[in-house]
Amino acid sequence: MRRWLVLAASAMLLVGCTGQPPAPEPNPVETTAPTPTPPPRPFTVTTTEVPTTYDPAAAQTAADALVALNAFSRLMVVHPEGGALKPDLARDCLYTSPTTYQCDLAPGLTFHNGHALTAADVKFSIERAYRLSVTRSSIQLFDSLERVDVVDDQTVSFVLKYADTQFGYALATPAASIVDEELYDPDAVRPNEAQVVGSGPYQLVTTAPDHLVFERFATYTGAQPGGIGTIRVGFAPDSAAVEQAVAEVATDVVWRSLNPAALQRLEAEMEANDGATKSGFTRVDLPQIRVQRLVFHPASPYRENPAVRGAVAAALQADRTLGSIVPPTVEGSVPSFPVGGAAEVPDLGGQRLRLTLGYSSKAPGQRDLASMLRDRLEETAGMSVQLVPDTNDADLLLTDRSAWVNTAFGWLQSYVDDALPGSRAKVDDLVRRARETTDPTTREALLAEIQQQAAVDLTVLPISIGPETMLLGPGTSLQGQAFGPAWQLGLWSLRD
Repeated sequence: MRRWLVLAASAMLLVGCTGQPPAPEPNPVETTAPTPTPPPRPFTVTTTEVPTTYDPAAAQTAADALVALNAFSRLMVVHPEGGALKPDLARDCLYTSPTTYQCDLAPGLTFHNGHALTAADVKFSIERAYRLSVTRSSIQLFDSLERVDVVDDQTVSFVLKYADTQFGYALATPAASIVDEELYDPDAVRPNEAQVVGSGPYQLVTTAPDHLVFERFATYTGAQPGGIGTIRVGFAPDSAAVEQAVAEVATDVVWRSLNPAALQRLEAEMEANDGATKSGFTRVDLPQIRVQRLVFHPASPYRENPAVRGAVAAALQADRTLGSIVPPTVEGSVPSFPVGGAAEVPDLGGQRLRLTLGYSSKAPGQRDLASMLRDRLEETAGMSVQLVPDTNDADLLLTDRSAWVNTAFGWLQSYVDDALPGSRAKVDDLVRRARETTDPTTREALLAEIQQQAAVDLTVLPISIGPETMLLGPGTSLQGQAFGPAWQLGLWSLRD
């Protein structure tokens, strides 16, 4: 009986332990995870123009030059305003004879990857660019070069075919950029997928379809050290996107990119707000540096026909506001093309010619100007003109790209490089004599004759000259010499 009572009591205890529902747990304290703070926006430059190459030897456009001039260095730099030549990576460059130009490098120079930069790299780079001879690059300014000699690791000597007083300016252009002999192919343009290695004030660390990222090269010892650690160059699809970035302060600098209507809206804001937009942007005054020219493509079947060239020039004379292919702000410029008035259009034999006209869809206002030029050619010269955006193969090319260096010789390059067969010998002789002489009066007379011959040949036609667009956001400024040898944007000058 006692055993049964014990078992019964144990059973009841077990039932009591398992039959009661568990006590409710206290409600957990609800917590909200903090919203992560987005990283600060990097210092940003916005433009609509995208580089086509990162190889300085192949630079053909203003966007290409932005990469070449900021990520690579050269022996010399030249300030576009006044044309003063100064050493960059060179300690000094001078003529040791009328046909020998010698440069001494600073010691301890390196590329972004740490490789030593020596006179052998300079020789390799210049000879490589000359060997590649990319059309519309700045290498044609080296036409007086005979050979490059390495004297020692810090000394390079350029032996010239004739006494060229302008040779130092060639050494400041993109094609003279120094590349690493260990990495760059001597016989091919470096593909954009390959690492970009230079020795300039900024290292190109990221390349993407919609932006580039530059980082300051801490051990750069040249004439133009950078001031901002990281700079993002963003590519906007059009002027509207750039205008929105200004309104939202989503950028710090705008380079070119705004069409005339957007500029008028922003300028109205500036007039009403003591020189600044509602979002705090100010305009940098860059007058008379954007030059519009119309160029006959060397391979166009119409280029050799003087009646066609004359008809194009005459049809556009009434709208022309620039009278020379050398801007009037440049020393040596001489008015040589008729401006305004009515011109007699040469007889084209009753044919209605079909021409193509190429323009850049990313350059501000180019589409509108190209449309106006087409209307004039069709109405006045009786031609049919098809507009073709973003091509280098049209019969006529509308360009607002500046010269590679802001001198008369730089601006004449597009004409001189592709002179007509009947003018070639004369033009080459005039250019050589103008580069040889040390007498300014003689040089100006020879430059004037070249410009007058250009007005006879009509292969390069001046259209207009006007201001360039640069906007600086709140707290952004420029320091020192802000631009490359022909007003290309220098990232080294930006400060925040």
